[in-house]
Amino acid sequence: MAFIQQFLGPNGLMHATEDIDGSVNIFWGGQLYYSFNRNNLFEKNLGIALLDSIGVVQKTIREFFKVSRNTITNVSKIYTERGIDGLQSYAHGAPQVEGELKAFIIHSYINIEGTRGYQKKILESIEEKVEAGEFKKGISRSTLHNIIRDYKNEKEEQKRKNKEKKSVEERKEERPLKSDGNDKGDGQLELVVDPAEGEEVCVEHGGAIAAVAFFDEYGMAEAVPKNNTNGHYYSNQELAITFALLNAGEIVTVEQDFELLLRHEMGGIIGKSKLPSLSLYRNRIPGIVEQMDMREVILETSKRMHQVLEFSRVVYIDGHFMPYHGAGETLYGYNSQKRLAMHGREYFFVHDTHGVPVYATISDGYRRMKHYIVDVDEKLREIYGVREKELLEIFDRGGYSKEFCVNIAERIRFICWRSDARTVPKVEEWTEVIGEHRANEYGQLKEIIFHAWEREAVLGTEGNAVRMREIWIRKGNKISPALTNDFQLPLEEVVKALTGRWGCQENMFKELKDHGIDRIHSYGKQEYTKEFLYKQGLEDAEQGTNHEIDNPEIRVINKTLSSLRVKLRKLAERIITLEASGEEKRLVRSRNEYTSIEARIAEQLEMRSLLPVKVNQFDRIKENQIIRLCDEKKLFFDWLKMNAIWAKREIIEIVKPCYQNLRDVNKFVKTILSSRTYMRRKEDTLFVDFPFQSSKKKHAALLELCRYLNEHGKIDLGLNYQRLVFGVQEKH
Repeated sequence: MAFIQQFLGPNGLMHATEDIDGSVNIFWGGQLYYSFNRNNLFEKNLGIALLDSIGVVQKTIREFFKVSRNTITNVSKIYTERGIDGLQSYAHGAPQVEGELKAFIIHSYINIEGTRGYQKKILESIEEKVEAGEFKKGISRSTLHNIIRDYKNEKEEQKRKNKEKKSVEERKEERPLKSDGNDKGDGQLELVVDPAEGEEVCVEHGGAIAAVAFFDEYGMAEAVPKNNTNGHYYSNQELAITFALLNAGEIVTVEQDFELLLRHEMGGIIGKSKLPSLSLYRNRIPGIVEQMDMREVILETSKRMHQVLEFSRVVYIDGHFMPYHGAGETLYGYNSQKRLAMHGREYFFVHDTHGVPVYATISDGYRRMKHYIVDVDEKLREIYGVREKELLEIFDRGGYSKEFCVNIAERIRFICWRSDARTVPKVEEWTEVIGEHRANEYGQLKEIIFHAWEREAVLGTEGNAVRMREIWIRKGNKISPALTNDFQLPLEEVVKALTGRWGCQENMFKELKDHGIDRIHSYGKQEYTKEFLYKQGLEDAEQGTNHEIDNPEIRVINKTLSSLRVKLRKLAERIITLEASGEEKRLVRSRNEYTSIEARIAEQLEMRSLLPVKVNQFDRIKENQIIRLCDEKKLFFDWLKMNAIWAKREIIEIVKPCYQNLRDVNKFVKTILSSRTYMRRKEDTLFVDFPFQSSKKKHAALLELCRYLNEHGKIDLGLNYQRLVFGVQEKH
């Protein structure tokens, strides 16, 4: 067999297989030739060197080991010159810049910083020293840029630490110290003396306090479990309110941001001498979240917000996929944008026609994505207090088949784009529809012309047939199909409602991201248990764990087959070209590669035929030790962010009449919420003064906001103050 294998040559019938753990087996002539694990760098390097030494073409090596041509060349050179010992110390990627060279670069930069062409001067001086033998080799301009950038970042970070340290030392001299009792792991005493009564302090980002009145209206403090503050400097309410305030100004998006804040210059927003620390959040928040049912809290808050903001009865539902890149093995989610099954979770958001967030929920990862349209509909009816089909729900086409639409038609009134209507009917006459999208100018609408055509159809099987309206919408040369079970709305209104989703929801997603709604604070991990599945309604306790899914191993094989068939098709085209040109050597090599890929396809098909089409979900979880991602902590912070976004939207509505351009209004509110303010406390009242605004428009808008906030009255959020008085400083 060894003789036959050698006779086949280094590229004859070579292929590789890989399992889910990253273990790769390379076969040559049907026999196992080499095995390695992708996580073991030495095994990879040795395999690359061995295959290259026997003449295997680089394309095959790149395919097996997933490396570049340069890596193959470098590994082979090291193996030839230094043998196995050299491979053990070799690492892929660009070589590190030697320490002496980096020190020389930084020293040169300090001396000539700010002069014209300083980068060129540094590079030239390095080349001179390379020629003199002081350094082994030079560097590129991009490497120089990266070294200088890292130096600047380190310098700024050190400056920040020195400033905070100096501030602490100055306050130590002025005021007594007392232990916080909460900042576990900080290893230092914390200042706890609040600003003296009547003392005016300048508070960095103090403008965020403008959102406090709205949080009081939303009842945020009522949802957070109270704690005994004896021995604690901060209450649970203060931790929650602090994060929500700073998020309203887009100053923090995740708790990690607290590590970079000027804590002793920003505590005034909650009437304290300083902000809570990052370690305090990490120690206390998990305990707070354990006492809260976050899904229920979000639902109850949305109910309350419906009373405050009066959400429209036309709502837009969309899911955004959040990949999971952790080390734990998790259940697959479905990324509709990439059309791939991936590790991660689907986040479902609901907005009304004004772009205001109504409700949000994250998938449990156990059920199909389609389940959540039904689940969200139930929650929406509870929020609005309405019966079935009283809301008009609009969602995108991703993942929702014709069968799914038929199944929900009896209980949900909807409009959706379709992905199953491949052909466009011959239409003799289109109906012109003038869509109205919000323009950038306040109070104005932008007209967009569409053309639409519809017909009535009966969809579904004989036992489950539903009457529907099939609609085609044309804009320019693009024609998109849609489906609805609403027979009351005229065609023009259906088109306007559906095409308005972009302005009402997609634009709002950008704002959600600005507040970090797509950021993950941390994911706890727990085992899936039957008790958890029964409690969450994911399985029926009487029937047991019988939920089945498509076999994930078949999905992996299908992906491999798809890739192999593409390669086979390209090879077939190349062989035809080579046959015509008469290039025998390349023709023989291509035919051998074609035969090798055919063998791999046959092997994959045989493997697939032996696998069951469906597998039990819970059995698979236990066999593969799949973990459950706990999302309660993320939901807690996202709940705070939703409150922050609602407050910001209300502020925009207050000051909007002072502006004509909506972009200017958003920019102004963002600036005010992150601006510096001047504060002083008298008994239970906190006086807040915004800096003078040189622009008449900004000054008028800020005065209007202060007037509105001053009418709010008493505040009950568990803070050091119960009343706020806002003002704008006079011009000095």
